[in-house]
Amino acid sequence: MKKYSAMPFIKTSLSLLLILTFLNISGCAGTGSNVPPEKRVDLIQAENNQGLFKSPPFSLEYSYTLTGSSMISGSSNMILAGRAFYGGGADSLDIRILFLDSAGTVLQKKMIYSSGFRSDDARGSKHVFQKTLNVPPGSASISFTYSAIDRSSHR
Repeated sequence: MKKYSAMPFIKTSLSLLLILTFLNISGCAGTGSNVPPEKRVDLIQAENNQGLFKSPPFSLEYSYTLTGSSMISGSSNMILAGRAFYGGGADSLDIRILFLDSAGTVLQKKMIYSSGFRSDDARGSKHVFQKTLNVPPGSASISFTYSAIDRSSHR
């Protein structure tokens, strides 16, 4: 009779629990949730707005330009470019932009970068992107959120 070990099941369960906990801690804000003022970036109708967003171990250097006539009516577009850094490296890194109303409530979130799993880009320290996005009506500010799987030594 063949014996089955519970160790693989326990390891898999613990890994899944750690990943879900990390995703929850990393700030996966959903539509309708509120973002604190210190994590908001006011939208400015000017060319080449630049900034640095930090949420250790993640940081994002970004620049954006708003084009179009009005953010209130939703007829604006955003050209967003950036470079992300994740301390210690990551096997996988996903970055989202959050569009917020004047109270900091999430109106919409959009994926702006995904490294894939263990791609050359995921292993590097610089994650570069450029996107053109539609700005949702009523947007007053933006924020960013990420999810990552820390680099493992397993290959």
